[in-house]
Amino acid sequence: MVKRSIIFIFLLVSTDVFLLESPAEALTCFDIIPTVMQCASFALGMVSRPSSQCCNELSRLHGMARTTDDRRQACNCLKQIAPQYPGAMDANLLALPQLCRVALAYPIRRDADCSK
Repeated sequence: MVKRSIIFIFLLVSTDVFLLESPAEALTCFDIIPTVMQCASFALGMVSRPSSQCCNELSRLHGMARTTDDRRQACNCLKQIAPQYPGAMDANLLALPQLCRVALAYPIRRDADCSK
C-alpha cells in the first residue's frame, strides 16, 4: 500500500511539473525584426562597427534559435527580409556574427542555403 502511494504521489507531482512547462513557441520572422532594425546601420555601411544594441539583439536571436527548425526559420526570415535592404553590404552581413562574438549556426547571407 505504501509503495502504491509513493508511486501515485510521484506520478501526480511529475504530471504537475510537466503541465507547468509550456511548450516553446516556434521562432517567427516577427522575432527577427528587432535584430534587423538594430543592425541595419552597420549592414548598410553607415557605421564601421555594429552597435552594442545590434550585438545584444543578435545574441538574443541566437538564444531563441535553439532547434534546427528554429535556425532554419531564422535563416529563411533573414533571406526574406534582405531584399528590403538593397544597400546592405554582403561583407558586413557576413562579418556581423564575428564582430558581435555570436556563433551563429548559419551565415547571414542573401544566398544562404537554409536547408543545411
